[in-house]
Order: sequence, then structure tokens, then C-alpha cells
Amino acid sequence: MHIVQYITVLFLGGVKFFLAVPLAVQYNFSFWQTFILTCFGGVLGVIIFTYFRKIILKLYYKLFPQTRKKNQTKKSSFRKKIAVKTAKKYGLFGIAILTPIFLSIPLGTFIALHLFPDKKKTLPMLFASVLGWSFILTLIWT
Repeated sequence: MHIVQYITVLFLGGVKFFLAVPLAVQYNFSFWQTFILTCFGGVLGVIIFTYFRKIILKLYYKLFPQTRKKNQTKKSSFRKKIAVKTAKKYGLFGIAILTPIFLSIPLGTFIALHLFPDKKKTLPMLFASVLGWSFILTLIWT
């Protein structure tokens, strides 16, 4: 196995989690290699986007300045609308469940921490969701 393949799966697990497992299977990784790499990548992604989100948001707003007029309503993406509805109905648990496979690690982490800023409760829930989805997807794909 090439180190590049490991790094690719690890990186993809931290950004677009749902695609990491099929890629690992395509690379002929074993169940445990796939599970460990996607878990580690997902958890690492949550940690990075948690502790660097303010810097990432500043950079984003600098590159893409907001050009709304005062009375113009803010357009929300479909995923954000689903996330807010889920948060209202199911709370942090619902957001955590959706994050790895539907929202993506970066967006889900940003939304979860925006709506539930207590990191001592939010991060373990996001980590548990990553581990659970990693196990389920790895079991299905291998």
C-alpha cells in the first residue's frame, strides 16, 4: 500500500466522509484498515474544523464578501434548512447523526457548534457519530 492512498482516505474521511469508505475499498484495504483510517480522518476533521473554524470563516468572508441588501432575505441551502429543522426536532443528536454522511464533516461541525456551543457535549456526540457511521459503512462496503 502506498502512503499516498492512506493519506487520501484519511483526508477524505475528514472532509467528505461518505466517499472515504468506497475509496478505501477500491484500494483493497481490509475492514480494519478502512475502519481505522475513516474514523481517524473523521475525528481529525471534526477537531480541525472545531478549533480553526473562526480562522476558516474569516478567510471565507474575506474571499466571498456578503453582498446582501438590508431588506433582502438570506438564501439558505437545502442542507442548512434540513439541519435547522433536524436541530429543532432532534437536537444535537440529530445533527450529529446527519453530519458524516449528509452534511459533511466541515458543515456539520460548524452547524453543530453554532447551535450547540458547549464543546464538552457537542464534540463527543460528533465523534460517536463518526465512529458509528464508519463502522456501519465499512461493514456494508467490505
